[in-house]
Amino acid sequence: MRTSIARLVIPTLAVMVTGIGANVSAQGLQYDCRNEPVAIAIPGDRLDRALNQLRLTTRCPISGTKLAKGKRSKPVVGTMVPQRALQAMLDGTGLQMRSIKGGFVIVRVPRN
Repeated sequence: MRTSIARLVIPTLAVMVTGIGANVSAQGLQYDCRNEPVAIAIPGDRLDRALNQLRLTTRCPISGTKLAKGKRSKPVVGTMVPQRALQAMLDGTGLQMRSIKGGFVIVRVPRN
């Protein structure tokens, strides 16, 4: 039974490349959320995209982002602490943020 080298090598390379990509993206952003002003310029967009951009800009982890599906954010521009930027982004969406150790979680605004 003959097996070509390509049939053995290509799947192995695919696994290796996938693994390398995962390590790079996991190591590419180290969270370091601080309550210090940060220059922010995030246009209005799909809320999930805007939250990801805010996460990258502030280096603050933001959980609960699945609640952002189907919502739009307002633009957030200026120099502000991450908490204020996130709250400004969530205004009018029916969502709010809560501070947790080292980051934020997004929750629905409670109904009265």
